[in-house]
Amino acid sequence: MKVLWLASNYPSKVHPFDGDFIQRHAMATARYCDIDLVHVVKDSSGLFKSELREIDCGTRCLREKIIYYKPFTTSIKILDRLLSGLRYRRLLKQAVKQYIRDHGMPRFIHLHMAMKAGLTALWIKRKYKVPYILSEHWGGYLPEARPNIKNYHFIYRYYWQKIISNAKVCTFVSAYFQKYMVERYHIKNSLVIPNTVNTDLFQPAEKEQMAATRFIHISTMIYQKNTEAILEACSMLKNEPTVELELFGPMNKSIRNLIIDSGLQNGVFIRGEVDHDILSKAIQQSDALILYSRFETFGCVLIEANACGVPVIVSDLSVFHELVTEGINGIFAEGENPAALAEKLKQFIEQKNTFDKTGIANATAEKFSFGKVGKQFLDLYTNLKN
Repeated sequence: MKVLWLASNYPSKVHPFDGDFIQRHAMATARYCDIDLVHVVKDSSGLFKSELREIDCGTRCLREKIIYYKPFTTSIKILDRLLSGLRYRRLLKQAVKQYIRDHGMPRFIHLHMAMKAGLTALWIKRKYKVPYILSEHWGGYLPEARPNIKNYHFIYRYYWQKIISNAKVCTFVSAYFQKYMVERYHIKNSLVIPNTVNTDLFQPAEKEQMAATRFIHISTMIYQKNTEAILEACSMLKNEPTVELELFGPMNKSIRNLIIDSGLQNGVFIRGEVDHDILSKAIQQSDALILYSRFETFGCVLIEANACGVPVIVSDLSVFHELVTEGINGIFAEGENPAALAEKLKQFIEQKNTFDKTGIANATAEKFSFGKVGKQFLDLYTNLKN
C-alpha cells in the first residue's frame, strides 16, 4: 500500500521539536506499513542541506525527506512572504513528482495539518486524481485560541476551508476537537485517532526517594499554556513543606523575571528544551505533571506522564476529561484561577501516595501506545482501499 505523507509541521534541524506529535503518528503507523514522508522547511541561515532519514520501525520503515531552503529576501516583507511561499510549494511539488517517479502513484495522500502543505494536496488531487486524508492537530481553529485562524487574511482562510472540505476523510485527535470542527466546517466524514506515546521510552521507573514533592511542567511557555498562573500558584505554596517545580521547554524573559519577582529561585528550576530520552527520565522522577492550559486539542504531555505512571494536575477543560479521570490518573483545577490551582496542588501533596502508578501506566499504554494508534491508521487505510 503506497501512502505518501505531507507534513506541514515536523521536526527538523531548524525546529527540532516542532510537530514531534506528527512524527510519533508516523512511527506508530510505520509499524504496519512503510511510510514515506515529505516536509519542506525554511532555513534562513542557509546552513542545512536536504536530507533523507530512515527510522526502523520493526518490520517496516519510516522514510523522512526533509527539504531545507533559504528564502530570497528583499526589503519588502509581504514580497518576502510571497516569494518564500512560492518556493515552498515548488519544492514540495518537485518532491511529490520525484516520489511518483521512484515509487509509482500513491493510493492516497495523508496530509498532516492543513496549512501549508494542504495546497500541494489540493494540487495532487486535481492533477493526479489522488485523494487525501487530513489529520488536523492545530488549536488555532478554537474560538479562544491565540493565534487564531480568524486573524489570518481572508485568502488564507478561503484555502483553509477548501483544503478541509476536499479531504476524503478528516481525523482529529480528540472528540472535543472533532465536534467543533465538524460543526464549523460541515465535515461529513471524520473520526477520532488520538495522539500516541512511545511506551518503550515513557514507562514507569524506580523513583529516587526525596523529601520534596516534585512537580513538572512541559510546554512551549506561550499564552495557551498559561505557565504564569502555575508560577503564581507555586508562589502561594512557599510556606508549604518543600515543593519543587521543573520547567521544560523554550524559556522567555517574562517567565524568568516572574520567577525572580515571586522569590521562587530556590524551588523552580529552568531545564530548557531537551530530547525525549532526557524528558522521560525527568517525568519518571516527578510526582505529578501540571498542565494548566487555556485551550487544547489534546495534550500530549499528559499521556507521556501517565505512561510513566505519573498523575497529572490539569485545568478543567472539556478535552482533558477525555484523558483524565478525577482521582484515578489526575486532578482537575478550575481554570484561570491560580488560587484554586494552589489548593489542588496542596491536595495532591496530601494524597500523592494514593495513586496506582502501575494502573495508570497500563491504562495509558492500552489506549495510546504506538501499536494501538498505528493500528487505527492502518484500519483507516484499509477501509479507504476497499
